[in-house]
Amino acid sequence: MLATHLIAFAPDWLMSDRHETCPELPAPPGRIVVFAVLALVGGVMTARWIDRPRGPECVGYLTAHSTSVTARDEGTVAKFEVHEGAAVRIGDQLLTLRDDDLTREIAAKQREIASLQSELSRTLAEAELELDWRLRTIEAEICDIQLRSAGFLKEKFDFELQRNMIGDLLVGGEIAMLETPQELFSASFLESRPDRAERLTSALRMEVASNAAEVSAAQVEICELRQKNLELLKKELPNHVRRKVGVDVAESRLKLAKEELAQLEQRQNELLVNSPAIGKVGTFYVHEGDYLVPGQRIVELLDESRRDLIVHVPSREIAAFPVGLEVELTFSGGVSRSGKVVSIAPQATKSPIPGGDPIVLVQVEPAGAVWPQLPIGSQVSVHPAK
Repeated sequence: MLATHLIAFAPDWLMSDRHETCPELPAPPGRIVVFAVLALVGGVMTARWIDRPRGPECVGYLTAHSTSVTARDEGTVAKFEVHEGAAVRIGDQLLTLRDDDLTREIAAKQREIASLQSELSRTLAEAELELDWRLRTIEAEICDIQLRSAGFLKEKFDFELQRNMIGDLLVGGEIAMLETPQELFSASFLESRPDRAERLTSALRMEVASNAAEVSAAQVEICELRQKNLELLKKELPNHVRRKVGVDVAESRLKLAKEELAQLEQRQNELLVNSPAIGKVGTFYVHEGDYLVPGQRIVELLDESRRDLIVHVPSREIAAFPVGLEVELTFSGGVSRSGKVVSIAPQATKSPIPGGDPIVLVQVEPAGAVWPQLPIGSQVSVHPAK
């Protein structure tokens, strides 16, 4: 049909069978070339007309599943750690925030810790000196008690020996009138037997010796108890000295200051914005020097393995795009692919063109061959498949 119209508008000299001056000559080559070109153009246009899209053609925009990264704390953007389009994993640092007030607090706390460490070193040195001379005093007293205990123990043994010897003599009918064991021995074996009064005196002396032995034994026990108490005091003395000179207080203050510094540093670490997902870094919505507040959007992480299209369909054409419809897509460069309508927005949005038909957003997912790797946001032509 189109070729017929083109031929109707061709010059008369092209359509004549013969030239007026040369009726016997065959058709000139120019006429053949023109007819060939007209036939080719007509065929191409006819093919394009046959292959034209059936149904409305709409515009879609390439999107990807994304994870939004927002600020958790207030701060100023100090440095970007990655560039747009970079591939990141979970935990990778995206950017660093700066909080000047927090930085000053950390510096002040570090100075406080340095001062507390000096104070602790001083109190430790003081405690060491006091502990040394107190230990010397206790050890000297322990040594004295040990010597006294040894003397009391010797007296106990002497009195017990004297008591036993007097008892043996009394049992054998002898006497014990003398002070020393030598005199007692001489009286026991060399002199004559005593009378009744002398025997009574010996019995009393034996009782005195027995009492003296018990007194010496009690004194030995007292010395042992005192030595035991001194040994216990010696063991507990370091803690007593530390409390007295203030080591425990200094350590507590230093520990508290370090815990507060750790909390401040934790807050500083939270100013490091890390990736919560795997993907490609999209366009940053902030710039260096911007002040962020909690919840402010920073960047989108794009999961390019899960791409789809958001098609802007005029509301009057939405019936042509039901869920499950196979659609044909034309990407940049004329690359054709296919997709499938998976969802339709429940509500239309206002057209960006004043007075224009409201727009319904339709989601299209890949079907068939893999879509080309074009930048997210690229425009794609969409129309129902034939």
